[in-house]
Amino acid sequence: MSGSMIANLWRMIVATGPFGKFILLVLLALSGYSWGIIIYKWRRFRKIAKGSRKTQKIIGNHRGLETLKLNLPVKDHPITYLITSIKHELGPGFFSGTRPSQDADTAAVLEALSQRAEVAVEEVLEREERYVDFLAMTASVSPFLGLLGTVWGITQSFWEIGQQSSANIAVVAPGLAEALITTIAGLVVAIPAVIAFNLFTGRLRAIAGELTGFSKRLIAQLKREIYQSVDNPPRNIDRTYGERI
Repeated sequence: MSGSMIANLWRMIVATGPFGKFILLVLLALSGYSWGIIIYKWRRFRKIAKGSRKTQKIIGNHRGLETLKLNLPVKDHPITYLITSIKHELGPGFFSGTRPSQDADTAAVLEALSQRAEVAVEEVLEREERYVDFLAMTASVSPFLGLLGTVWGITQSFWEIGQQSSANIAVVAPGLAEALITTIAGLVVAIPAVIAFNLFTGRLRAIAGELTGFSKRLIAQLKREIYQSVDNPPRNIDRTYGERI
């Protein structure tokens, strides 16, 4: 963008009335906060992607209880949080040899593990979705704020024409400048927000799928190992997710 164009834009901003300046200030605030969210979330999802590769490499061919005993170095990661939640649900006594002794106790433990895994996935998604909705709101509201400024500026131009009974450029220019600059500002704020929202929503869906698949495989393997540990395997063990993690 050339210096003369920037100077022209600045003159248009200066020429806007109080209401137009108010709209521009609101759009500036929305833009600043949105870009803060975009940078934060981009870094966060990039960190999660790197952590997923590192975590999956460490887990490797470990299964069930072996996975729970691993000391994962990636602390602030969805998979680490899921594994930690399941470990807390089992309790320290489980790893020291205390296992369910009856069929009813075993079923209760497995049901509790399944529910805890589902809750952990929901908690992770709720945390990672934080602030993303603001981008959707910004993408929706900003064009309408720009449109409001456009209508207001054009209305001002017609008002000046009626007051001065003249339609020369000096009369209509301030209102048209206000209309154009608010329209441009609304689009400049909305476009990055809607692009980022769509990208982050896709990444959240990928995280949800990764966590759900991992938790199902882990719970299925724990189910098999727990029943084997009490020498009372059920006849209808779900083997759908029995493959290695």
